[in-house]
Amino acid sequence: MGLLLILAGAVVLVGAFVVKQIDHRPAVIAVSIIALIVGAGMRSLHMVPVGHVGIVYEFGAIVDQIDEGLNVIVPWREVRLANVKVQRYTFTDLLCFSEETQDVLIDLTLNYRVSPDIIQDLYRNTGVNYFEVLIAPKIPQITKDETVKYKTIDVAPSREAIRIAIRDRLRDELTPFSIEVVDVLLENIDFNPDFKLAVEAKQIASQKALEELEKVKAEEYRAQQIIERARGEAEANRLISESISPQIIQYNFVQRLSDKIQLMMIPSENPFILDPSHFIQPPDLQP
Repeated sequence: MGLLLILAGAVVLVGAFVVKQIDHRPAVIAVSIIALIVGAGMRSLHMVPVGHVGIVYEFGAIVDQIDEGLNVIVPWREVRLANVKVQRYTFTDLLCFSEETQDVLIDLTLNYRVSPDIIQDLYRNTGVNYFEVLIAPKIPQITKDETVKYKTIDVAPSREAIRIAIRDRLRDELTPFSIEVVDVLLENIDFNPDFKLAVEAKQIASQKALEELEKVKAEEYRAQQIIERARGEAEANRLISESISPQIIQYNFVQRLSDKIQLMMIPSENPFILDPSHFIQPPDLQP
């Protein structure tokens, strides 16, 4: 294109010089012919940038398409660029509904692109406003169809399942039009303020119930420990009771006598200081 501009400028300068040197009419005709040739050549060259396809129009009708790079077409045809790169569009605050008809607000991002091979068919059959005609109306409807399958409290936990379902349905419906759905992203899910307050209150109540349950469990554990300790003490008392004998009683009695006693007189016919039978029998300690 730059070379053609330089050539056109050169032609004009040369033509002006020729006009001064020779008869004006033939010179003017020659310069005009050269200018027309150069202009036609310039109009025939079309540069299509990367990520685009050139849609070729002839007298208003689509007749062909050209790929990226420098292309040469007949000068009476027109080329309009069509974007075939991955494009991104975000739908905000899509009003959807849950199974209980609660409001669900969704921010959804669609990544898509048009097939470069048959984009002329899309432009011919649908038009350059294919996004408004085919894509924009489908997004809200399909999103509503998917969220209404879930209860309100299950919408957020089912986010990934909803995303995949929307993506797959869009692919099925847009592929015949040479529109490729690259991916669908659920940027945000929100709910009616009243519902959020109700959920928050329920969560607070559930948390308090869990705290009370933990307190009850702690009390039950402490009671069980007391019972186990009492059982252990009762068993120990039972064993002690079974192990008491007159000899043990006599031994304990002697151990408790004053340290000042140096000598005791014991009748020869009685081996014990006191008759153990004189002591009151210990009570039954069994539980």
